[in-house]
Amino acid sequence: MTNITNFHFEQLQPTQFPLVKNFYKAARYHNQVGKKDEVYILRDTSQGNKIVAAVRLVKSADFLILRSMVVLPEQQKQGIGRYFLIQLRPVLMNRSCWCFPFEWLESFYSSIGFELHSPEEAPTLIRNKFFQYSEQGRKILIMGYP
Repeated sequence: MTNITNFHFEQLQPTQFPLVKNFYKAARYHNQVGKKDEVYILRDTSQGNKIVAAVRLVKSADFLILRSMVVLPEQQKQGIGRYFLIQLRPVLMNRSCWCFPFEWLESFYSSIGFELHSPEEAPTLIRNKFFQYSEQGRKILIMGYP
């Protein structure tokens, strides 16, 4: 793992969203950022405050959807993603949050408190998105926090 003392966790304001759009592009991740999304990033202060990870929380009426969790490809498998999600936990406290991780990421998301759910246990919006993504051939799960 890289030195976590070099990392700075922060929430971006909507006027700063172009920063995360550029980050996603640099990470070769195609994504839209909504005006009402909550966007969080992790900067590496030892690299001139370079953004090394980003995530969006999409708001629905009753819950959040964790989307677009990305760590720069060259910095993956160093514990940065786990550290980043641990920093996100206080943001999720007392809020219901759902995500659609790939099957091979179940233990990763479980390690920070997300729990596996069947489609029948999920809200209608989550269940419908899950089936839509599954029909596209994506090998995903439904996980919820807390």
